[in-house]
Amino acid sequence: MLILPHCHWHTNFINYVAKSISIVILVGQFALYAFPAEQVAFEFSDVSDAIYVSYWYKNKVSNQKTLLYIMVAAQREQYLSGAGLVDINVDAFESVVRKSFSFCAVLRNLVNK
Repeated sequence: MLILPHCHWHTNFINYVAKSISIVILVGQFALYAFPAEQVAFEFSDVSDAIYVSYWYKNKVSNQKTLLYIMVAAQREQYLSGAGLVDINVDAFESVVRKSFSFCAVLRNLVNK
């Protein structure tokens, strides 16, 4: 077993690793929401196609109107949202990761000066 003496470098390294792991966990949690949410949104477009090829026009007029409404609604882009504030999708995930790395780079430059 390697025992390292307690030094400033060792403490900084442990703090750096702990912070890095927490950042990776946070990004991973967001990814666990973003990618399935994107898949759900993608499946909404299949609903419209499925109704279109299902002889919807052979139903009663009241059912036709309902199915037509569902087809139109399913063609709009659908996204899951977090607390109604932000859309949760792959684009939002990419934006968060990109802004996070930019923010970290700015902070690192400020600390190193």
